[in-house]
Amino acid sequence: MQKQIAFLAQGNNTKFMGPVTDWARERYAVQVPALGLDEGDAELVRAVLETADLTWVEWVQDLAVLAASLPRRGKLVLRVHSFEAYTGLPALVDWERVDALVVVAPHVTEVLRLRTPDLAERVRVVVVPNGVDLQRFTLRRNPQRTGKIAFVGALRHTKNLPMVLQCFAVAAQKDQKLTLHLAGQYEGDELEQTELAVYLHQLIHTLGLDQRVFFHGQVADIPAFLEDKDQLLSCSLRESFGYNIAEAMARGVSPVVHHFPGALSLFPGERIFGTVDEAARLLLAPPPPGPLLRAYVAERFSLAHQQAALATLFGELLG
Repeated sequence: MQKQIAFLAQGNNTKFMGPVTDWARERYAVQVPALGLDEGDAELVRAVLETADLTWVEWVQDLAVLAASLPRRGKLVLRVHSFEAYTGLPALVDWERVDALVVVAPHVTEVLRLRTPDLAERVRVVVVPNGVDLQRFTLRRNPQRTGKIAFVGALRHTKNLPMVLQCFAVAAQKDQKLTLHLAGQYEGDELEQTELAVYLHQLIHTLGLDQRVFFHGQVADIPAFLEDKDQLLSCSLRESFGYNIAEAMARGVSPVVHHFPGALSLFPGERIFGTVDEAARLLLAPPPPGPLLRAYVAERFSLAHQQAALATLFGELLG
């Protein structure tokens, strides 16, 4: 009989689970029950744990704390992303009752250790890198420079949009052809969304960029959006991985990445900056060849790399 694998996601947030569940469905009997973790969900979680050979909990939040506290028949795997590591919730998990903690990059573990210094002694920590679909993110057909700089991601404080605008403004003063194109929608609570939107639009006007910054909203086809972009600018305060950066590189779009914790372990050091002036220099300089950028992703972040790590982990846990 096939092993029974259950995937549970806090608040039904499954946006990063696709490659994992697709891989698992080819090998196991998979269920992904919908739950929002309200009062009625505790019994659903209990029932899943009592029947599954392996339960994978996405996001180390309340759901993970609950799952680790309940009786179960099979193995329990938790996957942490980035924001949870900055909260107190992981410290509430009974790690001795968890079979593996999955991180997508080693630096996430270092953040977790700020609150749980003995984490590595209490639970097995496994790095399963994210994978980029290289069939979807192919090299751009026309790599000629257009002066278009891309931003891809949620419009919220952690993405450091004010710094994005300031970096672009310094470069734009020296090259009048540069334009900035933002793909993403405002996220967060009402206060964060309104506060950031008002501030950004005032800053754009103050910097004299009204005709050079364009908001595209939520973009469904990111590969198409990147087709005519020269570079991608990322100023995030934190990233566990940075899909937007790796996917842009796969398309041959050069990344210009602020030095968030862990950036140097993920992306080429020559594409990482610390100051606004350094970012502007990167934005103005000729970008690296597209095939070189794509090769970097293929060697480190292909779906094959992710699937190999999953096969090892599941094989060891399930036998």
